[in-house]
Amino acid sequence: MIKHFFLISKKPDVSAAAFRAYYETHHVPLIKRLLPMFAHYQRHYLDRSNSRAGDAQTHPDFDVITEIHFATQADFDAFLKATSDPAVLAEIRADEANFLISDATRSLRIDSCI
Repeated sequence: MIKHFFLISKKPDVSAAAFRAYYETHHVPLIKRLLPMFAHYQRHYLDRSNSRAGDAQTHPDFDVITEIHFATQADFDAFLKATSDPAVLAEIRADEANFLISDATRSLRIDSCI
């Protein structure tokens, strides 16, 4: 299984609650429609209730960790192909402009060992 994690930052003028609500009710359905080749798609929102200002351990520069799994290399390749399509990417970026900072998003491929 191929796993990718995305570290995503909300726009400064969007509250944490509004960010989460928009992501779940607008962005998730869009991604599921445009990129249906994943096997698992989960969001992990940071809890900042006990964070201290300036502490990188408790106050990182992102607001959600998005986790996407692909069952096969072919599914992952299809994802890469779809996200390089200018029309698909334009639709995703247009939606992202409503609630997150696209240029701040970081992507990490994860190799799990158990």
